[in-house]
Amino acid sequence: MKTGKKSALRIVLCIAVIFLLLNAGWYGWRTVRYGAFTKGMEQNDLGTWIVPRYLHTDADGYDYSVKYPDYLSVTGNLSVGLPAEDDNPFTDFLVIWPKVFGGYEYGISLTEGETNYQIYIHADGSAVDPRQREIAERNKETIEDLLQKADAMWDIR
Repeated sequence: MKTGKKSALRIVLCIAVIFLLLNAGWYGWRTVRYGAFTKGMEQNDLGTWIVPRYLHTDADGYDYSVKYPDYLSVTGNLSVGLPAEDDNPFTDFLVIWPKVFGGYEYGISLTEGETNYQIYIHADGSAVDPRQREIAERNKETIEDLLQKADAMWDIR
């Protein structure tokens, strides 16, 4: 009976150690990966100690944000939005998803009249999906502006 209790205790301890190592590894990785993006930014009230969020508005009115990954996730995001016009806080914005081992994926939200488009783009601003290339071409100036602002803030290109 003693051997059974020792084996059970070893299994529980092994699971606890794996759990602790996984959490510590994740916490350390996300702190290093996302911490560099938050320089000069203020912590957002919507963030928590486990999933911090940061905000910054530059002198030109562009809004920048950083959202750390959710618990045990590896996907957080950075975003930069055009300055708000009138009382409408919803503007075109760029979302950047840092990849685990370096590099980025990009998405953009664009409004044309009453229509809102959300498309994936390449680092050069072209649409990933060939069916959305025309939308990206029509909004090339906005996309390039947002990419340049993001690069100036985070050195992503």
